[in-house]
Amino acid sequence: MTTQAQIQGLGEFADRGFTLEHPDDHIVELRHQGDLIARFSQTGATQEGLQRECARHLEADGDHA
Repeated sequence: MTTQAQIQGLGEFADRGFTLEHPDDHIVELRHQGDLIARFSQTGATQEGLQRECARHLEADGDHA
């Protein structure tokens, strides 16, 4: 289930299969359809950084954002 905070952080990418997981109090994992894409520190993760990684992942897969 995608939370409102995830939708805010991921923007349009929340509808494209991206989610955020919190394995501990210090790490945020960006996942696409369950696959790990990137890890961020809780304090360093920004909306812009998360969305940039989503776009990079889609471009690498040939699915343009």
